[in-house]
Formats: sequence, structure tokens, C-alpha cells
Amino acid sequence: MIHWKTIDEFIEPNWEKSGTALPPQLFWRGAKGAVFGYIRDGELFDNKWLYVCDSNKVTHFSDVLGPESNVVHLDTGRPTP
Repeated sequence: MIHWKTIDEFIEPNWEKSGTALPPQLFWRGAKGAVFGYIRDGELFDNKWLYVCDSNKVTHFSDVLGPESNVVHLDTGRPTP
């Protein structure tokens, strides 16, 4: 399930900070639909850093979690017999 947040809740990361390697997020663009990408300096880029549109056309965003973030290991926390 995707949990959308309004774009006014989005905080642009500090791209100048060294070592910043963030996964793309999911952005919603009204009639154009969703795109994986990044917002930098008021512009939306896709996940390959190609220009998509001005960020004022984006209405919502969602963080995307990788498959490793929701995997539950059944043996974790089980008492040993």
C-alpha cells in the first residue's frame, strides 16, 4: 500500500552534503501520474536524474521502502528449546 503525503510536507535533502546517496521517492503529478525520482532546486528529476518538470506540478509524494525493510524473520525472538 502506498501512503501518500501532500507535497508541502516534503523536505528537500541537503544535496551538497558529501556522501548523500538517497533512494528515489515516488511523486504524483496530477494528470501525468506517478514517477520515481528526486526533487532538487525546485525541479523534479526521474530516477536517472533526467529533468521531468517543475516541482510545483507535483501534488503528493511517498517514500519507497525496499523489500528488505518489511521482511520478518520467523526465528528472530523465538526461545530456544
